[in-house]
Amino acid sequence: SRGDASLWFYTLTAVASVGIFIGYSFWRKPRKTLTVSSSQPVSDDMPQESAAGLYSSSASGSQDIFKAITEQSTEGISIADTDGNYVYVNPAFCTMMGYPEAELLCMTVFDVKAPEQDHSSFEKTKTSHEGAPFEVVLQRKDGSTFIAEVLGKNIHINGEHLVMGTVRDISEQVKAEERTRTLYQAVEQSPISVMIIDTEGLIKYVNSAFEISTGIPINEILGVSLLTLAPEGKSQNRYSEVWAQLLKGISWEGELLTRKKDGDSFWEYGHFSAVKDIYGKTIHYIALKEDISLRKSQEEKILKQAHFDTLTGLPNRFLSLDRLSRILNDANRNQELAALLFLDLDDFKKVNDTLGHETGDKLLVEAASRLKGTVRAGDTVGRLGGDEFIVLMGGLNAPDNAAQIAESLIELFRAAFRIDNREMLLTASIGIALYPADGATPSELLRNADSAMYHAKSQGRNTYSFFTSQMNREVSRRLAVEEQIHGAISRNEFSVHYQPIVDTISRNVIGAEALLRWHNPALGNTDPDEFIPIAEQTGLIVPMGQFVLVEALNHAARWQQQYNPDFLISINLSPRQFRDPDLVNLIRRTITESRINAGTLEFEITEGVLMTGHSYINDAIDALHRLHMTIAMDDFGTGYSSLSYLRNYPFNVLKIDRSFVSAIACSEGDQELISAAVAMAHGLKLRVVAEGVETEEQLDYLQSTGCDYCQGFLFGKPMPAEEFKATVFG
Repeated sequence: SRGDASLWFYTLTAVASVGIFIGYSFWRKPRKTLTVSSSQPVSDDMPQESAAGLYSSSASGSQDIFKAITEQSTEGISIADTDGNYVYVNPAFCTMMGYPEAELLCMTVFDVKAPEQDHSSFEKTKTSHEGAPFEVVLQRKDGSTFIAEVLGKNIHINGEHLVMGTVRDISEQVKAEERTRTLYQAVEQSPISVMIIDTEGLIKYVNSAFEISTGIPINEILGVSLLTLAPEGKSQNRYSEVWAQLLKGISWEGELLTRKKDGDSFWEYGHFSAVKDIYGKTIHYIALKEDISLRKSQEEKILKQAHFDTLTGLPNRFLSLDRLSRILNDANRNQELAALLFLDLDDFKKVNDTLGHETGDKLLVEAASRLKGTVRAGDTVGRLGGDEFIVLMGGLNAPDNAAQIAESLIELFRAAFRIDNREMLLTASIGIALYPADGATPSELLRNADSAMYHAKSQGRNTYSFFTSQMNREVSRRLAVEEQIHGAISRNEFSVHYQPIVDTISRNVIGAEALLRWHNPALGNTDPDEFIPIAEQTGLIVPMGQFVLVEALNHAARWQQQYNPDFLISINLSPRQFRDPDLVNLIRRTITESRINAGTLEFEITEGVLMTGHSYINDAIDALHRLHMTIAMDDFGTGYSSLSYLRNYPFNVLKIDRSFVSAIACSEGDQELISAAVAMAHGLKLRVVAEGVETEEQLDYLQSTGCDYCQGFLFGKPMPAEEFKATVFG
């Protein structure tokens, strides 16, 4: 340290003083300069008794001692009179200042001080009895400056007052101290915790950041073992591992938990390493630690968002399939079965459409909770998105194990959900795929379970179904239809066919229903029951409906102009079309452009359109009614609340579904239902159309009930426009 360096410096000065006294006593010159030349004779004016009194050795011996002390000293030594004139300088001082001895002896102490340095230090030294070291800035002959530490001391030789100075260049020492101060300030102000630990594992220093992050005061941690920072539990092992590695001479770096004063813990990223002396011996250890609690929290949040559904907290698709991979590996290793259950809530869209997405979300959360509470321990319940869930099961011995879980889940959903003081009934359809029979990979099992779920829906919903190869073919067909239906309009693959509508009594054709048909080069003729639901789901039904509207009205307008001005044209409107805000305007424009009689235009609406209860549907129906168009309820008898709809909406026509007509000959119950429907419709002043009439026997019965109109294969199948024109109008 700087204090230790000064100790030997001052010791040397004391020894040098003795030599100076001796030299000055024996070789004092008249010009008050001192010389250490051994060949120089003793001055005549030096009293002989003083030499004997100061030093008992011979003059030659004294000169040798003086010369050894001063000339070989690495410290600068100078003597000046009270006016500051140098009377003696040693070689080290000359080298330090860059001046030759002769030149310095013609100079004063003030000549070698830097311009910015005052003269107070020399003045204080002259009046001081005890020398005290002080710092002064000196200037060399070449103009450079340096910081020197000077020990000034008043001496009296033969009654003359002199000032002796021992000079040491401390520029590098000052720079080192400045660097040390800067480093200390940087460490103290650093946001990273810094610890110095001795070789016994005791903490010897911590900075302010440590105190802030841990809440432990500095005075309470010094001298404490490093291991006391470890929280209870496994983290104690981590600190022990760190210390064990340090003792082996290996640095350690990584994440660890650190105890706070209040007992809580937090995550830090630490780097521990040894500090060695110049001989390679470890003298202590240093630890740099950064608080990463926020980063860890963010990482955990990101990890959770990446692997878990934000609404229900269930594993998402990514994590679910990852877990399924592990289940399949275990099943393969143990020669067991595994199952994937694909669960979809039936008619969930109606909940969102009628009660809002907030209620729908609450329902999904409750459904997820029920699922988690029903499956076995070790099974995984995940959410794929929307109202689709999966259940992953391993360790099965037979397919019946999966069937039992599926049945319990079906039963689970039969209990009403209570959301916001409202009770709702919700059913589920489940598809089951088994490993290894139905797929060897997670994606294959998921795809096949999805197919099985759709098959369960086609079976009436609220049930479960196992995957079969036939389902796979059906799914492949559906995917092909979805692929080909895009762009079918621009490729002119659609056409409109017309099926006659006849008067039940006269059998005269009074109109036609316009029906969309699709022929694709890859798929061939595709049944409407196959592609219409897909068009509804994808939104393509809107441009397809526009195509039917324009084609049908243009043909009907020509037939009205050429053959029958009262010819009726009936067109189906789907639920998705009613969501098009331009629907009514499109109908108006098409009527104007085709010049058809609006009163001969009939739109068929299924009960499913009305069940959503959206105001824009009511507005559209009212607008069509004000345009004097006919509104028909299609597929009557297949819904749930048809009577209330007939009373509340401006229907003109009721169409009896073909499923009732086909059973007339063998079912008295269906006969009575048709009779009641016709009577009810007439009571409401509605006309009745019976669909699917294929035999004379069916027609006879419908005539007996007073049914107004019929359509079916008995009168003609749906035909292209030219064929219809030739068949009906000749």
